[in-house]
Amino acid sequence: MEGYNTCIEYKGTKFMVQTQDKGPAFNYIESLVYLSGRVIATKRMPYTAHLNQPNLKEIIQQLLEDLHTEVIDEIVEGKYDKFLG
Repeated sequence: MEGYNTCIEYKGTKFMVQTQDKGPAFNYIESLVYLSGRVIATKRMPYTAHLNQPNLKEIIQQLLEDLHTEVIDEIVEGKYDKFLG
């Protein structure tokens, strides 16, 4: 499985964002947001509509990047502030 891992510090707190392709058995991209070692949010993006595309690998790569960036943006926009101490 391919993916990204990013640690981001926001308001003095470190969040970890992990985004990966769950593979052909699942056909979706998943991002997990961690705070202090526990998952506080999950976001999924299916790609079943693209399965017959000849450039599926490139599509999945773009979806990985897009979802990862979207979740990081949500952190800095304050979506997960309710989890801050």
